[in-house]
Amino acid sequence: MLTWQDLINQVVDLGFEEDTITSEEEYGRLIRNSINRALGIIRTTVVMQIEGYLENIEQWGYSTTTEVTDEDGDTEEVTEWNYPKMRNITISTDLTSKVQIPEVLEPLLPLLSAHYVWLDDDLTKATIYWNEYDDLKTQIINNCNRPRKVKIVGGF
Repeated sequence: MLTWQDLINQVVDLGFEEDTITSEEEYGRLIRNSINRALGIIRTTVVMQIEGYLENIEQWGYSTTTEVTDEDGDTEEVTEWNYPKMRNITISTDLTSKVQIPEVLEPLLPLLSAHYVWLDDDLTKATIYWNEYDDLKTQIINNCNRPRKVKIVGGF
């Protein structure tokens, strides 16, 4: 699993910058905001497209079962899959804590974050990271949504 510190290090390394150049005073807020923006975009665009895959592999999220009573008084158990809220990074975030993102999407986060961090300083770098992110995102979505083998057991 990816920690906040790992992610920050990857973003800085993608910029080919020294740690001293990207200090908290100079780049801290920009890096945090870029990571949070990237998390929001991934959450609202990519996660929503692969929800079925994430539920199927039960890699990220959890199920809850509740009893529901219909208008006739019949009770039925309903299972619902829930996804954890992706937490944003703040100045007080423990850097050793894990990033709340599905493991299959971890490679997207540094690329999209780096795109936003370096967008103002180096448009070429930012464009390269966007293109890598967009290509990888498409590959992940297509792979997660491709038909899988199924085994049907039981019957009528």
